[in-house]
Amino acid sequence: MGIMVAERFRGRGRVILLVLCIVALSVGPAGARGPTIRDIQPYDTIFVYEEGLDLSALRNATTNNPITALHRYQNDRPDEGITKTIPVADDTNFDLLDFFVGEDYGTYYAFNPVDGATTYVFVRKPEVFLDVVLAYPYHNEPLKGLTVSPNTRIAFRVSAPEVGASYRVGNVYPATIDLVLTTPSGAETTNIGGINHAGLNVSSPRFYTDDPGRPGAVRLGDIGEPGVYSVRAVWRTPESFDAYAPDSEPVTFTVANRIGVETTPTPTATATVRPTATRTTPAPTTPAPVETTQPVETATATPVSTETEPVTPTPTATPLPVALVVAALGVALFVVGRRG
Repeated sequence: MGIMVAERFRGRGRVILLVLCIVALSVGPAGARGPTIRDIQPYDTIFVYEEGLDLSALRNATTNNPITALHRYQNDRPDEGITKTIPVADDTNFDLLDFFVGEDYGTYYAFNPVDGATTYVFVRKPEVFLDVVLAYPYHNEPLKGLTVSPNTRIAFRVSAPEVGASYRVGNVYPATIDLVLTTPSGAETTNIGGINHAGLNVSSPRFYTDDPGRPGAVRLGDIGEPGVYSVRAVWRTPESFDAYAPDSEPVTFTVANRIGVETTPTPTATATVRPTATRTTPAPTTPAPVETTQPVETATATPVSTETEPVTPTPTATPLPVALVVAALGVALFVVGRRG
């Protein structure tokens, strides 16, 4: 009987495993759009400022009625109240304007008056953050507040958590950024230390500019003339990000004989030295009387020997070997046993 029950559960286990595999294959990789970056699938992440999106894959598969709105519900439950509505005039050519989203990012359900809520997508803001660190293998050492030499090699850390994770088609990540350097004279360039930092592909939530396949580390002494510099990350593609998405906060640093790198420039304090007056005492015109002093009897000091007697070291007890202790215990137990 036990064998039959075991065989029955084993058979059910195979069926459950097969169902799970089929479900996993049908869902596909999370967050990957397709066949193009414009084609939005259920559970995808979309970004404010995106244009020309095709939401038709979010329709009810049976009725195929067009999507007329994206609704955000209380507690992300369609059976509760609506907290935000984004109108959709054409679900095959949809622009996600920040005006309708405001700061209310999160889960939005596709909606049609006949079908109600169908499936959902995630609405996010495209953000990018920048920092300056020591070159590999010292990426965990930020340069904020440090003073380093011109031979120091640095790298830039780029973080774009949402875009780097979700703005992709399969293994293709089409979003790119430029690192723009502002020189002390106000000129802007993407050439930093003789290395081009334009068109960096945002293919992960965080990367360093000296990672394999990236531009490489920069020697501070190669950046340019002494003065205050700043670097910021600027969206390059898609065009809507370039036009509307905010740049990163700038990273500011100073190039001099010694390089100070900070998030904000620190003015150098100049100390004012007050001259010290020198007072001169004139020499007396009348010679001073010569004092006669009694001879002082000098005692002869007995020389003290610098030799010291050697200190006899205290002998250190040598511990008995472990084997000898074990043997002694064995003999003692044997004698006690004989007496018993």
